[in-house]
Amino acid sequence: SWNQGLQMLWATQLLDDEVNNGGFNQYFFNSSGQWAMEAIEGFRLIGAEERAELVKAAVDQFFADAPKLKQYYKDHTLESFSESYKHTDLGRLDKRWYAAPDFHLARTKYIRSHPDEFVIPPPDHLARQQ
Repeated sequence: SWNQGLQMLWATQLLDDEVNNGGFNQYFFNSSGQWAMEAIEGFRLIGAEERAELVKAAVDQFFADAPKLKQYYKDHTLESFSESYKHTDLGRLDKRWYAAPDFHLARTKYIRSHPDEFVIPPPDHLARQQ
C-alpha cells in the first residue's frame, strides 16, 4: 500500500489529467474514477479544499447520473463514450474545475516538505548489491 504522499500525487495527477483531457465524464468512464476518494483525500492533504469539494460534487453527480450512464459505460466504445456526454450533468463541474484556483504549487510545497514520502527505497535485492 502506498503512503499518503504517493497516493496524493498519483490520485490528484490522474484526476487532473483526465478532467483536463475530457472532463469528469472521461474520468469516470475510464478506470481512473476508481481513485476519486483518494483524489479527494489528496486535495485535502495539500490544502486544496475547493478542488476536494469539486471532486466530491463530481462523485455525487456521477452517482446521480449512473442510471442514465450505465449502458454507455457498459458498452465502453468510442461511440458510447461520445454519446454518454449527452446524458450527464458532469459538464457543469468541468467548467468549475477549469476556473478553480491552481493546486500545483500547494502540491509541490507538500512534496518538498515531506520528501520521505516520495523516496522509495530500492528492493532488497538491489540494496544488497550496493
